Amino acid sequence: MPQLDLMTSLAIETFAHAIQAIFLIGFASLLMYYHRYYQRDYLRYWSFACFAFGPSELIRAALAGSAMIAPESALSWSGGLQGVALTFQYLAIAFIALGASCAAFNSRPQTYWQYVAYAVSLISGIISYFWLEPTISYVGSTPNAGFMRFLVTGAALLIIGLFMWRKLGSGIGPKLVSGGFFSIGIKNFLVLSVILSLPANAVDWVLSFQALLTVIIIAVVIVGVIIWLLESERNTAVRAIQRAEYLHTHDALTGVSNRAQLVSKIPLFIEYCRSNNRHLTIMLVGVSRFKVVNENIGIRGGDQVLKEIARRLQNFNKQPLTVSRISGDVFAIAFDHLKNRSLIQDLATELQDTLNEPIEVGEKTLSIAAGVGIARYPQHGSRSEVLLNKATIALTQAKQSHQPTITVYERGMDEMYAYLVDMEPVLRKAMRENEFTLYLQPQFDFDHQQLCGFEALIRWQHPERGLLSPAEFLPYIEQLGLSTELDDWVLNQAAAILTSWKQKFGFCWPIAVNLSAPQFQHFQLIEKMQRLLEDYNISPEWLELEITENVAMSDLHNGMSVIQRLREMGFGISIDDFGTGHSSLAYLRSLPINKIKIDRSFVSELQQNNNDATILKAMIRLSHGLGKRVIAEGIETEEQQDMLQKLGCDMMQGYFYSPPMRLQFAEQFIERQIQSNKKPLPPGEFATA
Repeated sequence: MPQLDLMTSLAIETFAHAIQAIFLIGFASLLMYYHRYYQRDYLRYWSFACFAFGPSELIRAALAGSAMIAPESALSWSGGLQGVALTFQYLAIAFIALGASCAAFNSRPQTYWQYVAYAVSLISGIISYFWLEPTISYVGSTPNAGFMRFLVTGAALLIIGLFMWRKLGSGIGPKLVSGGFFSIGIKNFLVLSVILSLPANAVDWVLSFQALLTVIIIAVVIVGVIIWLLESERNTAVRAIQRAEYLHTHDALTGVSNRAQLVSKIPLFIEYCRSNNRHLTIMLVGVSRFKVVNENIGIRGGDQVLKEIARRLQNFNKQPLTVSRISGDVFAIAFDHLKNRSLIQDLATELQDTLNEPIEVGEKTLSIAAGVGIARYPQHGSRSEVLLNKATIALTQAKQSHQPTITVYERGMDEMYAYLVDMEPVLRKAMRENEFTLYLQPQFDFDHQQLCGFEALIRWQHPERGLLSPAEFLPYIEQLGLSTELDDWVLNQAAAILTSWKQKFGFCWPIAVNLSAPQFQHFQLIEKMQRLLEDYNISPEWLELEITENVAMSDLHNGMSVIQRLREMGFGISIDDFGTGHSSLAYLRSLPINKIKIDRSFVSELQQNNNDATILKAMIRLSHGLGKRVIAEGIETEEQQDMLQKLGCDMMQGYFYSPPMRLQFAEQFIERQIQSNKKPLPPGEFATA
């Protein structure tokens, strides 16, 4: 191998370092541009690494160039500059390591790791300054320079390259980048072995051209980064397409199939059932009063409830063919092994029990009630939309009651459902144009033998059919979800009547208003009643709020919290239709109420059935023992009145005393009471706090 003279070696060294520096600074600018466009943290760190490597190579190029011009003067300060160059080199290694961590874990390293990397770089540079001997070039320099420059850098890049090769994806781009770092590490070890083992002329050749090899490897790394970014963008686009396809067939919140996917699957299920002589059962599960759940625990809490419902349906012990979410709180599940109707009923009951188990949402525990609507193939149809429509009609029927039930589609439900749809605009128009009116039925106190209040009863003055009783329209109001709007209208009408009585008579007789279940199951009722008191300037004891016993029992936690708050505000609360529920006496003590209204079914059978008299006596005694007054409704004969009075009933209401009457007749009734010197009883007389 020919001998390489010093000037030629320095010229090659200067050229190689200068090209490498320019190349690195250009690459740094390119990486920074890519970082701004792609927002990848590893690009920023690697850009910093190139910005650190560039000055390091410029310093070496300057040392080599100055050595060609004035060797003696360059020798005096070459040691310090080489220490600075090595410090920049170690800093670049730190940035490469931080960038590799970002790329592998897709997150920025903790701040303290960044400080550790910077501190190690600085300390290594200081050590280099005191360890290196002054030399104008690495050609012919001592092994210390080779150790600090090639061994440390080579080991670091080998480790980084292996780490990236194992942790990053299998794409060409990441492999080129990690392979490039690994190659530079291998190259540095080879250079160090040359310095330690080969003769001087061979070392001169290797050391003069190794920087050019580094330039080539860096070019490969640049190409790898570009390919990596292109692959990443392509993968992102592919994932976006896959996500869009997934969302097209799946529910984004719960991960189960959506309605479109279910509709496309049902024909396949039907074909399978037809071929194997099996029956297909579609069950729609709807959460009762899910709006109340959202109001009590928030939208995010409601989302957690829906996720838990989906999880329970997917893990149901009788594995369904599919689980789908087809609307807000309605899920569909399909089974293909059920022929016997009793088996379907049992399975639906088991499904209800599974969903009714308490659900933990944060620190709260709540229970939901779910109705189940069922349609079957081939009994109810052979097309997807037909079966889903039949199941929807059955579900609507199942959710009508306060405690949702299980309903299998039956012939004739379509007509009722269609009639319900036709009734909605008619009922909304009736509310909008004040076609409803309040009738007032007097209530009397046994002890004082005088009027003690009224119950507000709604009627519909239909423009074509005349006066309609509640039985002819209230069921449709409930099914259409208009109960809250109608209750609001009744409350405002009652408050307006009380205000007019205050102005006309100077005092008021309480009016009892029967509210529907949805009102008592969310806390908006409290704010609503507060606004009502302020808007009409009335006292809370003038309004009594009635709730049926079955509604009170259906949601004790939420409902009782609302009732307790209303009682604290001063409103009278009474339980209507008491005695018809299955757990009346057991829960009587826990109800925050002040009055109990005995159902008319007990009163009507009072004379014929001794058992009813015994039950009534027990109810009245228990109620009095708990500080609650008792009112009996539906009294139609004097005999019924006498028996109830003997049993200790406090108040009475019924046609024996007066039917429900229009407002003008109720006011005439009040005037007769005033003429008889009978004024409203003090609140303590008819409402026990």
